Amino acid sequence: MSETMAQGLSPDDVASEEAAQPARKRFSAELVVRGQSEARRLVDEIAPTHILSILTPGRANLGPKGFPEERHLVVSFADVESAKDTDAPNEDMVRRCLAFARAIPAEGRLLVHGLQGVRRAPAMGLGLLADRLSPAEAAQALSPACSQPADPQPLVIALFDKVLGLDGQLKAAAAARFVPGRNTLRRRIAGE
Repeated sequence: MSETMAQGLSPDDVASEEAAQPARKRFSAELVVRGQSEARRLVDEIAPTHILSILTPGRANLGPKGFPEERHLVVSFADVESAKDTDAPNEDMVRRCLAFARAIPAEGRLLVHGLQGVRRAPAMGLGLLADRLSPAEAAQALSPACSQPADPQPLVIALFDKVLGLDGQLKAAAAARFVPGRNTLRRRIAGE
């Protein structure tokens, strides 16, 4: 006997109960990923309704200014490979970014910017897209949202994998879709 029948619920009762529960809100707005300078210079052209600024710890925010606080989330973390590093991103930050993005209306436009718009901002964008699309679809949808060739930051991707319960699928999709550029390879060889 199934658990639902043991509780006195028929399969139809369970289906109608599940249908009555509100669906979990997902990120559904349009996404634009840029570097800090480009975001500042082109903010009027981009016309975001919301901004997610990713700052480097210890550096000033030189991105778009004057946005209402309730529509502008600022997070600060370094582009590091280990979660043990002092300024590493963490699960709480990912949850805050997801909550912020999920509150944006479907007709909204979210501008995500980091310093260059190559590593941290694309990783954030990929994670937000994975909130509504399969990991492979999210990776495919990210490229047109970016103005620079993306090399999504692996630690941010791993955090979204964990928070969204994707079990490494987002990491695999990013590895299959994005190839590190020459500058990334030089940076990794130099140990930066």
